[in-house]
Amino acid sequence: MATRQLDVLNTKGTHAVGNINSKQVKTLANGAKCKEAIDNFTIVELLVEDGERKCQQLTVKTNKGYLIASVEMRTMGEELVDFYNGENEMARVVVFEPGYTRFDVSAFTKNAGLTEVVVGNVAHFDVATKKFIISEVGSEHADYGTSANQFLVVASEEDLDYTLGAPLVRLEVIK
Repeated sequence: MATRQLDVLNTKGTHAVGNINSKQVKTLANGAKCKEAIDNFTIVELLVEDGERKCQQLTVKTNKGYLIASVEMRTMGEELVDFYNGENEMARVVVFEPGYTRFDVSAFTKNAGLTEVVVGNVAHFDVATKKFIISEVGSEHADYGTSANQFLVVASEEDLDYTLGAPLVRLEVIK
Protein backbone atom coordinates (compact mmCIF):
# COMPACT_ATOMS: atom_id res chain seq x y z
CA MET A 1 0.00 0.00 0.00
CA ALA A 2 1.28 3.47 -0.88
CA THR A 3 1.38 6.54 1.33
CA ARG A 4 1.92 10.20 0.58
CA GLN A 5 5.06 10.24 2.77
CA LEU A 6 6.52 7.25 0.94
CA ASP A 7 5.84 8.94 -2.41
CA VAL A 8 7.69 12.04 -1.21
CA LEU A 9 10.68 10.01 -0.04
CA ASN A 10 10.89 8.06 -3.30
CA THR A 11 10.33 10.90 -5.77
CA LYS A 12 13.34 12.85 -7.01
CA GLY A 13 12.75 16.46 -8.00
CA THR A 14 13.21 17.80 -11.50
CA HIS A 15 13.74 21.48 -10.68
CA ALA A 16 16.54 23.57 -12.17
CA VAL A 17 19.80 23.86 -10.25
CA GLY A 18 22.67 26.24 -10.58
CA ASN A 19 25.40 28.22 -8.94
CA ILE A 20 26.54 31.83 -9.03
CA ASN A 21 30.14 32.11 -10.24
CA SER A 22 30.78 35.84 -9.91
CA LYS A 23 32.72 36.83 -6.80
CA GLN A 24 30.01 39.31 -5.87
CA VAL A 25 26.64 40.06 -7.41
CA LYS A 26 24.12 42.83 -7.03
CA THR A 27 20.84 41.68 -5.55
CA LEU A 28 17.58 43.55 -5.12
CA ALA A 29 17.28 44.97 -1.63
CA ASN A 30 14.87 42.73 0.29
CA GLY A 31 14.23 40.55 -2.78
CA ALA A 32 10.79 40.05 -4.28
CA LYS A 33 7.74 37.92 -3.48
CA CYS A 34 7.05 35.15 -6.02
CA LYS A 35 3.65 35.40 -7.74
CA GLU A 36 3.94 31.73 -8.73
CA ALA A 37 6.19 28.73 -8.21
CA ILE A 38 9.49 29.47 -10.01
CA ASP A 39 12.57 27.29 -10.50
CA ASN A 40 15.84 28.70 -9.21
CA PHE A 41 18.34 29.92 -11.81
CA THR A 42 15.74 30.95 -14.33
CA ILE A 43 14.77 34.46 -15.43
CA VAL A 44 12.08 36.57 -13.83
CA GLU A 45 10.59 40.00 -14.41
CA LEU A 46 9.60 42.45 -11.69
CA LEU A 47 6.33 44.20 -11.00
CA VAL A 48 4.67 46.03 -8.14
CA GLU A 49 1.24 45.01 -6.87
CA ASP A 50 -0.48 46.57 -3.86
CA GLY A 51 2.73 48.44 -3.05
CA GLU A 52 4.77 45.23 -2.87
CA ARG A 53 7.60 44.18 -5.23
CA LYS A 54 6.85 40.83 -6.84
CA CYS A 55 8.49 38.62 -9.44
CA GLN A 56 7.11 36.21 -11.98
CA GLN A 57 8.64 34.06 -14.68
CA LEU A 58 9.70 36.16 -17.67
CA THR A 59 6.67 36.48 -19.97
CA VAL A 60 8.01 38.49 -22.92
CA LYS A 61 11.48 38.01 -24.42
CA THR A 62 11.96 41.76 -24.87
CA ASN A 63 11.44 42.50 -21.15
CA LYS A 64 14.46 43.11 -18.92
CA GLY A 65 15.09 40.01 -16.85
CA TYR A 66 16.68 39.14 -13.53
CA LEU A 67 18.10 35.88 -12.21
CA ILE A 68 16.17 34.22 -9.40
CA ALA A 69 18.79 32.57 -7.20
CA SER A 70 17.46 31.90 -3.71
CA VAL A 71 19.62 30.11 -1.19
CA GLU A 72 18.59 26.51 -0.52
CA MET A 73 18.50 25.21 3.05
CA ARG A 74 18.98 21.44 2.78
CA THR A 75 17.54 19.10 5.39
CA MET A 76 16.65 15.40 5.59
CA GLY A 77 18.85 14.38 2.65
CA GLU A 78 17.12 16.68 0.17
CA GLU A 79 18.81 17.13 -3.19
CA LEU A 80 19.14 20.49 -4.91
CA VAL A 81 16.81 19.31 -7.72
CA ASP A 82 14.03 19.22 -5.09
CA PHE A 83 14.10 22.99 -4.46
CA TYR A 84 12.09 25.74 -6.10
CA ASN A 85 10.73 29.16 -5.10
CA GLY A 86 7.16 28.72 -3.89
CA GLU A 87 4.23 31.03 -4.51
CA ASN A 88 4.24 33.98 -2.06
CA GLU A 89 7.76 33.17 -0.83
CA MET A 90 10.41 35.88 -0.77
CA ALA A 91 13.19 35.22 -3.28
CA ARG A 92 16.71 36.50 -3.85
CA VAL A 93 16.83 38.29 -7.19
CA VAL A 94 20.17 38.99 -8.91
CA VAL A 95 20.70 42.03 -11.15
CA PHE A 96 22.50 41.19 -14.41
CA GLU A 97 25.75 43.02 -15.12
CA PRO A 98 27.13 42.50 -18.67
CA GLY A 99 30.61 41.03 -18.72
CA TYR A 100 30.52 40.30 -14.99
CA THR A 101 27.55 38.19 -13.86
CA ARG A 102 28.26 34.48 -14.39
CA PHE A 103 26.18 31.54 -13.29
CA ASP A 104 25.75 27.79 -13.89
CA VAL A 105 22.31 26.51 -14.80
CA SER A 106 20.73 23.15 -15.61
CA ALA A 107 17.63 24.67 -17.28
CA PHE A 108 18.95 24.66 -20.83
CA THR A 109 18.36 23.02 -24.17
CA LYS A 110 20.25 23.02 -27.47
CA ASN A 111 19.03 24.86 -30.53
CA ALA A 112 18.09 22.60 -33.46
CA GLY A 113 21.23 21.43 -35.22
CA LEU A 114 23.55 22.06 -32.27
CA THR A 115 25.23 18.79 -31.30
CA GLU A 116 27.56 19.92 -28.54
CA VAL A 117 27.64 22.85 -26.13
CA VAL A 118 31.01 24.58 -26.39
CA VAL A 119 32.62 27.74 -25.08
CA GLY A 120 31.67 30.63 -27.38
CA ASN A 121 28.08 29.51 -28.01
CA VAL A 122 25.38 32.04 -27.16
CA ALA A 123 22.11 31.71 -25.28
CA HIS A 124 18.84 33.45 -24.52
CA PHE A 125 15.93 32.61 -22.23
CA ASP A 126 12.89 31.06 -23.88
CA VAL A 127 9.68 32.21 -22.21
CA ALA A 128 7.69 29.22 -23.53
CA THR A 129 9.92 26.43 -22.19
CA LYS A 130 11.39 28.40 -19.25
CA LYS A 131 14.86 27.27 -20.31
CA PHE A 132 17.92 28.84 -21.88
CA ILE A 133 18.36 27.93 -25.54
CA ILE A 134 22.02 27.45 -26.51
CA SER A 135 22.92 28.34 -30.12
CA GLU A 136 26.00 28.42 -32.27
CA VAL A 137 27.19 31.88 -33.30
CA GLY A 138 26.00 32.47 -36.85
CA SER A 139 23.15 29.95 -36.44
CA GLU A 140 21.31 31.59 -33.56
CA HIS A 141 17.77 30.66 -32.60
CA ALA A 142 15.18 32.93 -34.26
CA ASP A 143 14.41 34.67 -30.93
CA TYR A 144 18.02 35.32 -29.90
CA GLY A 145 18.50 38.64 -31.73
CA THR A 146 15.36 40.24 -30.30
CA SER A 147 15.77 38.93 -26.74
CA ALA A 148 16.55 41.57 -24.13
CA ASN A 149 18.63 39.04 -22.16
CA GLN A 150 21.57 37.48 -24.01
CA PHE A 151 24.36 35.29 -22.68
CA LEU A 152 27.72 33.81 -23.68
CA VAL A 153 28.58 30.18 -22.90
CA VAL A 154 31.85 30.19 -20.95
CA ALA A 155 31.88 26.54 -19.75
CA SER A 156 29.82 23.36 -19.64
CA GLU A 157 30.00 20.34 -17.38
CA GLU A 158 28.29 16.97 -17.57
CA ASP A 159 30.03 15.16 -14.68
CA LEU A 160 26.89 14.57 -12.58
CA ASP A 161 28.86 13.91 -9.38
CA TYR A 162 30.30 17.39 -9.72
CA THR A 163 27.26 19.24 -11.05
CA LEU A 164 24.61 18.87 -8.36
CA GLY A 165 22.90 16.00 -10.20
CA ALA A 166 22.22 17.61 -13.59
CA PRO A 167 24.36 18.72 -16.55
CA LEU A 168 25.22 22.42 -16.23
CA VAL A 169 26.18 25.19 -18.59
CA ARG A 170 27.99 28.33 -17.35
CA LEU A 171 26.66 31.57 -18.80
CA GLU A 172 27.99 35.13 -18.71
CA VAL A 173 25.68 38.08 -19.29
CA ILE A 174 26.17 39.84 -22.65
CA LYS A 175 23.13 42.14 -22.32
